Amino acid sequence: MSTNIKKYQLNNEMVWMGDLFKIDGKIQSKPTRFVIRPLNVNDAEQMGELSQKIYSHLKDGEECFIHKHSKEYYYDVFENPNIHYIGVFVGKNLVGMSYLKICQNKEELQEELPNSNYDFFRNNNVNTRIASFGADSVLPSFRGNSLNAIMIDYRFNLASNLNCTDCTSIVDRNNRWNMTPYFANRFNLFSTAIDPSDNGKISLLHKPMGQDSVLSNKKTRISIPYNRFELIDKMISRGFIGVDFDKTNASVTFAHSSFYVSKEHAPANILDFAPYRNVFSM
Repeated sequence: MSTNIKKYQLNNEMVWMGDLFKIDGKIQSKPTRFVIRPLNVNDAEQMGELSQKIYSHLKDGEECFIHKHSKEYYYDVFENPNIHYIGVFVGKNLVGMSYLKICQNKEELQEELPNSNYDFFRNNNVNTRIASFGADSVLPSFRGNSLNAIMIDYRFNLASNLNCTDCTSIVDRNNRWNMTPYFANRFNLFSTAIDPSDNGKISLLHKPMGQDSVLSNKKTRISIPYNRFELIDKMISRGFIGVDFDKTNASVTFAHSSFYVSKEHAPANILDFAPYRNVFSM
């Protein structure tokens, strides 16, 4: 994180405060205060305006349906008690937002984590509650302050308070910028899929609550360019998961885990990936 966060409990809600050091890409001589808090129906109009602003700034090939929503959509969304939106405010202006949706069965999770082959509700565990993260949005002027990473951390705390057992999310496989904050918050890239909403290639991410690591071997590391999709898919099929992202060379670091692997999958052979091997001790 690029800022110290002060955490408060006001009216039974989490309120986080911190400072922005960069606006419009320029370092500020004096930090600007921001606040993160839960959003409610009174914020719906600003949420619609922010969504449209984000959508208007998307580059070619970055079209995303989650940013087409109007303010009417956000008025209605608060009728669902399982969806929790949070927002970043600078003064009275909403400059960033995201959501957490609680999924309690396979059908609900399939809408948030499409085409996942991993059964989070194995053995019909009635205690399983998945917190699905989505709609990560920050106005271009306020990017570069780790706000996405901070919102992920905020939602992880919220998920814990809501007695969730797991957190999940998806990232467009071409969107290398959004990989960094999720990996910084210890999410695992455990699978890839095609999003039925737009046929785009997506990475499926997961973080188990109360479990620091799901790795079989913490020492072996293999670095793969993020856009080598076929090679990454092969590695995942052999029981490797993405655990880190290097912004400098745009590569995903993989390590072995048996957590997500079905018994029928072949054991990993490190020699298959020798050209990309990058081994070091933690």
